[in-house]
Amino acid sequence: MSSIIAVAGGSGGLGRALVERLKASGQYTVLVLARQKNPELEQHFGIRVVAADYSNTDSLVRLQRGQQLLEDQQIDTVISAINPRGPSPELNLIKAADRSKVTRRYIPSIWSGVDYAEEDIKRSHFAAEKIGLTNALKKTTLQWTAIYLGVYLDYYAPGLESYIHPVAICVDTINNAAGIAGTGEYPVTLTWSFDVAKYTVALLHLKGWENKYFIVGSQTTWNELVSLTEDVKGVKFRVSYDSVEKMLNGEVTELPAHVGAYVFLGGSQEGKVRLQGFLSALGLFFARGSLSYEGHQQLNEMFPDISPIGLRDALQKSFTENSRV
Repeated sequence: MSSIIAVAGGSGGLGRALVERLKASGQYTVLVLARQKNPELEQHFGIRVVAADYSNTDSLVRLQRGQQLLEDQQIDTVISAINPRGPSPELNLIKAADRSKVTRRYIPSIWSGVDYAEEDIKRSHFAAEKIGLTNALKKTTLQWTAIYLGVYLDYYAPGLESYIHPVAICVDTINNAAGIAGTGEYPVTLTWSFDVAKYTVALLHLKGWENKYFIVGSQTTWNELVSLTEDVKGVKFRVSYDSVEKMLNGEVTELPAHVGAYVFLGGSQEGKVRLQGFLSALGLFFARGSLSYEGHQQLNEMFPDISPIGLRDALQKSFTENSRV
């Protein structure tokens, strides 16, 4: 049985954290699948980066001179952290993994806070995308699992090591502002990206997988997050609450951190519309309590030796004077 793990999208974001933890474990040979070669990453980690054309299933299975990407590289497990660019990049990778004679296991790029149901497809393009991945995997012979982590703690604790692009979801801890979906009193799960990577590496040791696992780094509420950050920073936040009606209209409170993100989403006006649409749809799921994992199979309980960083520790690391010395 091969010990080779391929991380698709391993050059940045969660993918890079996964690569670092896999490499540090010393138990696996790690290969990165990327849209283009990355000599700098190869040199930094001492691993191979293979260019993969996600737009074509055949090209994923078969490379130049008849070489097969997954089979010739003896890839046992594919872990995907792909950021979608088009309707089916990862669906093609799933098909290729299923066709490979050596690839047994697959972790899709779910990494979500919400365990979406089929009826959520009508409410959210994001939900449709994630459900599409799990539905595709159900049709394969692969052993697979989806991992749910809540919201990245990285967004709220900038002092933590992270490759995650920051997004102010409900709370902007840097600029002391919040636009909270609903009442802000429902449970919210926050998990650091490197803790997600730790649990994922531990999961690889299991012989069999369930199709869903959940991680709880810290469980809080948005109101508690604001209160705790105010306490740590010694400042008062400007707080607004977005009603269900407002979110159904595709609108949320604009936070200072949102403005800088618009340029990456098509420009000031188009970017604002897109980000507001995404955050309002997400906020509706939050308001119905979708970030509570009570009663679900939690990796925290399966791997008690892993101690994820807590919310207060993360905030203190980010915002106290001692942490910046």
